[in-house]
Amino acid sequence: MICFATRKEGESNEKLILRYKKAFFQTRTANRLKNSQTHSRDVSKRKAREQAIIREYYRANGTGTSSGRR
Repeated sequence: MICFATRKEGESNEKLILRYKKAFFQTRTANRLKNSQTHSRDVSKRKAREQAIIREYYRANGTGTSSGRR
């Protein structure tokens, strides 16, 4: 969960901060911290099944950002 960035030779402060922020958000540290601060209910069986159906639909049709279209 610890994320850090060491300064490279000749690197500006702005570039170092941008590199740190990129690593911080890519490791989903912010999401884990936010989720640990509040309690959330478990997903009901019905809701979990609905989400699974929607997920399978998108995977079968190949729609979404991973299909290569932007």
